[in-house]
Amino acid sequence: MKNLIKSRSQSGFSLVEVTLAVAIAALAIITLLGLLPQGLEMARKTSVMVNDSNILEQVTHDMENATFDMLPTQTLKKYYNDQGREVQQDAKDISYVVQIEPQTVVAIPQAEKTQPYMKRMLIKIATSNSASFVFGTNNTASYVVFNQLIVKTR
Repeated sequence: MKNLIKSRSQSGFSLVEVTLAVAIAALAIITLLGLLPQGLEMARKTSVMVNDSNILEQVTHDMENATFDMLPTQTLKKYYNDQGREVQQDAKDISYVVQIEPQTVVAIPQAEKTQPYMKRMLIKIATSNSASFVFGTNNTASYVVFNQLIVKTR
């Protein structure tokens, strides 16, 4: 009986062991919580990059499928929602504003000879819910710019 009482009093964890286990668990939880904001920011940036890529693909696809004479000759604005679908200027769910600027293509810079069968388009994509977003030199950090060459095929 004496051995039975002695073994019961020695079973279980000591206060030091419990304290160490709680400290290790707390350290792991604090580390994971510290990584949470970085993971959320990375997910947000990835989402914006994917939508920018989808919008760029749609815009260039539309221009490549249009006849060469129907390509824009002046600056054009388009609007997209958070799913990357084109919406009207007065829509409530605008998330992206796209500006398409036609540029002159110079085939040989030294000769300054323009290329009649190529058009360069500057495509600017801004993450903004305002249809009146202004693309300019003051806010270049708030949008991305892509150069796209459209070649006459028909």
